[in-house]
Amino acid sequence: MNNIDTNRYLSELLKGKIPPETKKMILNLDSHGKQAIVDYYNENSDFHQHADISNNVYKFGVNTDIHTRIYHYTTFSSLKQILSSKYFRLKPSDLMNDPNDFRWASKLGKDILADNGANNTEIDKYEEMINSQPFKDSYVWSFTENGESQALFNVYGNKEGLSLEFDLPDVMRILATHNAHGKESLKDFTDGDAYTFPLKIEYNKTIQEQYIKPVVLEWLAAFRSYEKDPIDMKEIMLNCSQNMFLFNMAFKDPLLYQEEEIRFVVLRISQLERDPELIIRGVPYTICELTNDLIKSIKIQTGNSLKINEASSSIKKLGYNIEILNSALPY
Repeated sequence: MNNIDTNRYLSELLKGKIPPETKKMILNLDSHGKQAIVDYYNENSDFHQHADISNNVYKFGVNTDIHTRIYHYTTFSSLKQILSSKYFRLKPSDLMNDPNDFRWASKLGKDILADNGANNTEIDKYEEMINSQPFKDSYVWSFTENGESQALFNVYGNKEGLSLEFDLPDVMRILATHNAHGKESLKDFTDGDAYTFPLKIEYNKTIQEQYIKPVVLEWLAAFRSYEKDPIDMKEIMLNCSQNMFLFNMAFKDPLLYQEEEIRFVVLRISQLERDPELIIRGVPYTICELTNDLIKSIKIQTGNSLKINEASSSIKKLGYNIEILNSALPY
């Protein structure tokens, strides 16, 4: 949208019961500020098309009404601990073994800013925004639709691996019910309750940049105009920050595409310091309760010394009757 269109759109936007001093302030903004406001409100703008949180959750989300089989990779020793405790543990996204896993979108955003003329101070402020995300109290549980993934067996099993089969709606129902604390509607959620949503990870870098670029450039324009219009620019920057949180959850390095990851995110409404449901060796967790039929079957990694009868016997002693199979992979 050129400057003439921007000014025309602003004039239309500012009609009505808007205080004269507000109109004057906005009309006196430089081109960055004016463009930021226009792109924020114009439903046809590149920013608006890629920065609607509800649309983005739907775009990268997973339909939990369809009975899709999903798989979680682990080891037999870990499984026995899970069965004994009767719950799965979900770790915070910022305390994962590889924290960069949740910063891929941020990294691309930083590169885009640099390529579009952002200076060192602006990039530093962008990183500060990323590090103070409004949704830091989030927990993650990773799955895939591939129950015979040689890559995941090797990463998580190392010849001791298992592939646990689940029904996607079951996982969603148990997680959502547990974290809603009995509340029926999201509008009733308060501090300590949590939203639960699954995301299908996007590995295509072209698609990733289509979403990230307009958001970080909108953030940059708003940052540059913050001193002249702090109220509007703060709202815009917060929206950008929320989208970058989602992108960090939904986007991963394209080199990792073989993981084919589906990721459940539990996002707590937390106005206070983290008050975790569970702490183990100083690490906070939230949990997913284990029902008797949650795990549909177990596949044993090819080359694993664990035998079906041995695994079945151990699992039955813990009170579970789960079908156990050998992986069909040749090696």
